[in-house]
Amino acid sequence: MKYSFDDLVKIMATLRSPEGCPWDRQQTHQSLLPYLVEESHEYIDAAQANDKVHMAEELGDVLFQVVFHSQVAKENNDFSIDDVVQGICEKMIRRHPHVFGDVKVENEKEFLDTSNPNGLRSRWESIKAAEKNNLQMAGKSAMDKVSKSMPTLARAQEIQRRAAKVGFDWIEAEPVFNKAVEEFTEFRAEMQASSEKNRNIDRMEDEFGDIMFSLVNVARHCGFNAALALERANSKFEKRFRIVEELARAEGKEMKEETPERLQELWREAKAKTKTVK
Repeated sequence: MKYSFDDLVKIMATLRSPEGCPWDRQQTHQSLLPYLVEESHEYIDAAQANDKVHMAEELGDVLFQVVFHSQVAKENNDFSIDDVVQGICEKMIRRHPHVFGDVKVENEKEFLDTSNPNGLRSRWESIKAAEKNNLQMAGKSAMDKVSKSMPTLARAQEIQRRAAKVGFDWIEAEPVFNKAVEEFTEFRAEMQASSEKNRNIDRMEDEFGDIMFSLVNVARHCGFNAALALERANSKFEKRFRIVEELARAEGKEMKEETPERLQELWREAKAKTKTVK
């Protein structure tokens, strides 16, 4: 049987009804938030693995969370899924006058140039600024629009993006990289100042935070997302670690039974096995 979006909305309404599921009936916007985050991360995992089957499945889970929140809101007389769809449709049409309106694009390359004052980015920002929610932000800090619930690394990149939008930014990537190197030097000085009597944790933590923040800025200037880069590094390490475990067991040992030197040899072997993996 083929199901539609309307079927999903009806299924959700049934789950929340008196005849539905006790667990679903108990949920609130707040109790559901961890699931929305979890399902979003599971989709990211599937997308990074280029697993098309699981991408479709995980997007379904994300969509279910959207419908779930909308049903809770409808029961509270706040808004419905129709309002959600209506709002996003209006927003996308409003922000794309070159597609749905009478704005003409004579030179596509210039139009996509982010430095072009008449280009897509400038028009997009102008339209956003004129919208009701953004008009209410007039006179407030650019930082007020940075969500406090974002994961730390992603929030750092968003803070920097918001600062850059109002002109507080480096022009080129090279001085950003140099700043990161400078932060490493400052952290090293604090680390060397550590002793048994004074471990200097607070100062090291402060300088280490500066390193991470500056590296996020390097990523942003180079055009990629720092959080996704770290996720790739996590996945790469985990895959190689699992290979080391398998190699050790093939020798009849657990990793903790191997010498540090042998573990390094096995790690190099694991790296060689995965060096072509993207």
